[in-house]
Amino acid sequence: MAEKVTDSYSQRASEYVAKLGSVGDMNPLDVALITTWGQGVAGPILDAGSGPGHWTDLLQNLGCDTHGIDIVPEFVDSARKRFPLTAFDLGDILDLPFDASSFGGVLAWYSLIHMRPKARELTFREFARVLKPGGELLVGAFLGQQDLPFDHAITEAFYWSEDGLTDHLRSAGFQVVATQIRSSENTRPHVSVQARLS
Repeated sequence: MAEKVTDSYSQRASEYVAKLGSVGDMNPLDVALITTWGQGVAGPILDAGSGPGHWTDLLQNLGCDTHGIDIVPEFVDSARKRFPLTAFDLGDILDLPFDASSFGGVLAWYSLIHMRPKARELTFREFARVLKPGGELLVGAFLGQQDLPFDHAITEAFYWSEDGLTDHLRSAGFQVVATQIRSSENTRPHVSVQARLS
């Protein structure tokens, strides 16, 4: 599955960056949430599945010590060129190349939508490993029937339910702090969850 996702995004990376590669292209509510969350994190932040790198750069410009990691080489290359003062690495969020307790926060904004349930569980455990005790996690995803697949513009993706997402987080040792749900006429429903490592 990871190889298929990588290949699919690699083939359309330039198109994706052009359309969705800047903070200005994002929903202002998401910008406000990620900004407020980032400013409340104590310690370095990992943008896990950083894609075009715009969220990583936003947090870096807010004064956060932020590091982006993504599995798509074209995204990493583009982000390094577009945001040269922000750190980006090629890597898999299922096997992060960082020591335990390295980060105060992890952002996973729509970076888990293509993962099947088993991989999601492993990913949340990996986030827990690299977070310091009390570390903060912010996850964004498409809201719907848990694990229901749908045709995403790039490759197959899966919906999360609010209960499904919070259950995964609690199983990995996180305490859910806040949940936001949003829906509008022209976009798929959205869910985001803020959690803290117990």
